[in-house]
Amino acid sequence: MDGMKAKAIRYYMGESMESFGKRIGVAASTISAIENLQRDVSDYVRSKLIRLEAGLPDDFYAFYERFKTET
Repeated sequence: MDGMKAKAIRYYMGESMESFGKRIGVAASTISAIENLQRDVSDYVRSKLIRLEAGLPDDFYAFYERFKTET
């Protein structure tokens, strides 16, 4: 799990950094730092993101592939 995938999950879910941070249990500034590759994804955040990803529909992966090329 890296910052790009974390950002893609947030975008896919249509959430702001603030609401996504609340969902995961961290500050919006932490989400921003992760997405901008200024901070590594901690084990705590990684575990939360993996759980979120597991609950996403299969079309997330097509979204993620497009997201990587457009971002």
